[in-house]
Amino acid sequence: MGKRSADTLSEKTKDQTTTSTTTTRKPKKIKSTNKTTTEPLKKEPEAKDNEDDDILSTKVPFIKKTQVEQAVKVLIDHSNKNLETNLDKGELFADQIGANDRFLNLVIGLKRITPKPKHKPIKIMLSHPLYDPRLSPVCLIVKDPQREYKDLLEEEEITFISKVVGINKLKGKHSSYEARRLLLNNHTLFLADERVLGVLPGILGTKFFKSNKLPIGIDITKPDRLKAELERAIGNTYLRLNNGSCLNIKVADLGRLNFDQILLNLTDVLGQLGKKLPLDGWNNVASVHLKLGTSISLPIWLAPLTDDLTSNGRFSTTLTQQEMDKIKAAEDRIALKKEKKSSKLPTKLDRIVPV
Repeated sequence: MGKRSADTLSEKTKDQTTTSTTTTRKPKKIKSTNKTTTEPLKKEPEAKDNEDDDILSTKVPFIKKTQVEQAVKVLIDHSNKNLETNLDKGELFADQIGANDRFLNLVIGLKRITPKPKHKPIKIMLSHPLYDPRLSPVCLIVKDPQREYKDLLEEEEITFISKVVGINKLKGKHSSYEARRLLLNNHTLFLADERVLGVLPGILGTKFFKSNKLPIGIDITKPDRLKAELERAIGNTYLRLNNGSCLNIKVADLGRLNFDQILLNLTDVLGQLGKKLPLDGWNNVASVHLKLGTSISLPIWLAPLTDDLTSNGRFSTTLTQQEMDKIKAAEDRIALKKEKKSSKLPTKLDRIVPV
């Protein structure tokens, strides 16, 4: 009897231990499942908010704000270091040597070149003016007699134009190469009456065309609007459509504008590029870089690499009907040449006398 009671007691204790273990394991499983379900739900909205904050502008949502900010900071440091090294070396005119590194340039890489280059620059509005006439001399080219327009500037109390030059003075006083070189180097910006723009390329020569100081046309026939027209021309930046696949746009003066003002000018330019660029706007853009005069180009956006030609990939292009007709005509010419060559081969073989 003693053995049976001991066995029954041992069985009861085993049952109690098993039930206790099973009861203690169940809350652990419930707690672990609750942790896994609640943790990812907290992280998802934070990631979405970060993505929205990283957009530079709603007009260009594919360009990241952090990428642009990092590139601008690096280029500002590069510009300041170059100026300090020139001053430490005792370079004469150190400010003029580093002038190329003071302007931030936006470099646009196109998938296809512009079919018809335009010498007339395209205006792009900026929140903060690109030039300060008190620091950057401005030259105005007018019709003859130039004294009439000098008096007009005095009457309208326009004092931010450094020099007024007529066509006869350009042909006479500034006809030599050295005189034109001094005129080019002594002025940051050139404005010209729209009525004389067609004559200027032959007078100014190739030196002006190789530089980025081509005269910008303005309307000076209305005296009451002359001051506003000049201020608008000085405050804007300009896009010049050349015959290459790379376009350069001046965005900001690093020595005069602060970090927030530079970013605001960048958003202005990028937001207007879609309507200014040829061949379907942003669909024709392969890359966007930021650059100074002597620095390397820092990328802020690259078109994605996709195999699907219908999407906006780096190598995908949407051809116009005129371009498709040209490609088809070229293919037809190549096929016709191949047919002519193949038709001439049997005649040459027939002339060979069999041995």
